[in-house]
Amino acid sequence: MCGRYTLIKQPVSIGAKSQAKIELPDDIDDESFAFKARYNIAPTQGNLVVRKQAADERFLMSSMRWGLVPSWSRTGETTSLLINARSETIAEKPSFKAAYQRRRCLVPADGYYEWKRHRSVNQPYYLQLSDESVFYMAGIWETWHDPAGVPTESFAILTTQANALAAKVHDRMPVILEGDDTLTWLDGNPDIIETDKRFDLLGPIDSSRMKCRPVNPIVNNNQNDVPECISEPPVETSTQLDMGF
Repeated sequence: MCGRYTLIKQPVSIGAKSQAKIELPDDIDDESFAFKARYNIAPTQGNLVVRKQAADERFLMSSMRWGLVPSWSRTGETTSLLINARSETIAEKPSFKAAYQRRRCLVPADGYYEWKRHRSVNQPYYLQLSDESVFYMAGIWETWHDPAGVPTESFAILTTQANALAAKVHDRMPVILEGDDTLTWLDGNPDIIETDKRFDLLGPIDSSRMKCRPVNPIVNNNQNDVPECISEPPVETSTQLDMGF
């Protein structure tokens, strides 16, 4: 799964060939937009997503709440927080089906966290691309309106079976899209997203493209959104990890 992630570097473009520019919506002034590095993004918090605007085919960046609320929800709440959607069953699940077909997005990140228990230590690990660059997780989004008509936009991150590296920590991982696969996902070509071809697009990234390391347990508290979250764990914790493997 994916329950916490980072966005330390500002995303600027998508696509390997086109290098399509990511823009701000018309109602947000470029000069007033201040990107803030995030070291511990948690469910229910707002964060940046990228979606394609059909009218002019621009790629727009906006903020949404993490934890998808289906548009048909009566109360704006769900029995469980929908932060992830399994790529293998997303086309059939009532909570995700409509968004999967018509409202796809990219969730920029440059790393994500998973936890693994070593004896008495529930140790956080940080997974990144080998070059530590920004990557894009496949996402879906919805707009829910409260009784007064006020909209709330929310998103969920797609997950897939973990690759060989990520599987050492957890059996699931986010769907990480590279190059022009980011554009394919946003375009929503029905020949891909509504057939078995989607499994090629939404499978795990090759483990040779990634790296993983233990980090400081202060990330366990989602109120800690500081650079120390991705620092090395304390010496005493490192000793326990060495003994636990």
